[in-house]
Amino acid sequence: MARGSAEIWDRVAPMLSAIAARYCDAPCTAWLGPDGAGHFVKTVHNGIDYADMQLLADVYGAPRDGLGLPDREIAEIFAEWSAGPLASYLIEISA
Repeated sequence: MARGSAEIWDRVAPMLSAIAARYCDAPCTAWLGPDGAGHFVKTVHNGIDYADMQLLADVYGAPRDGLGLPDREIAEIFAEWSAGPLASYLIEISA
């Protein structure tokens, strides 16, 4: 999510696209125009990330604190989730 002049975007887009996360084999990059829209989009993105991380922490805490499961068993559960439709970077590193 970049902002600034189109000329600068054209110069840095190949580098940003090469290092960006990918979805459906396309880089998660975009030029958002000359104004500060990128800051707003990044703020929303961070809010979603933090909500995901809090949800994962709560989901991890329930079997640990509520059921007394050891960390290794919880990691196995997360690993199973990571191999299915819930697969994501955060689930993977939580496993």
